[in-house]
Amino acid sequence: MLNPGTLIGELLEPGSMALAIEQAMVDQGLLVLDEETAEAAELRRKTFIAISTGVIEHLTAQLEIIVAADKFALNIPAVQVLLQGAAGEVR
Repeated sequence: MLNPGTLIGELLEPGSMALAIEQAMVDQGLLVLDEETAEAAELRRKTFIAISTGVIEHLTAQLEIIVAADKFALNIPAVQVLLQGAAGEVR
């Protein structure tokens, strides 16, 4: 399950999308954690949580997966299944 994350004390929740964003920015040299105030770090982490929440909500609402099974024999037609997110139905 996708997890946007929360703050646990001063840190982002392990395994969350917000933490993955923070780590990716550190890995790319775009963010140096030691060079900001505690208030700036908290605001940045809350921003990552908000972005992650928006991305997950958008993906959930727009999710559409079509799965088509191949024919098992010449007289059996292919089956098609449509799965949609929160804004749609599952067939």
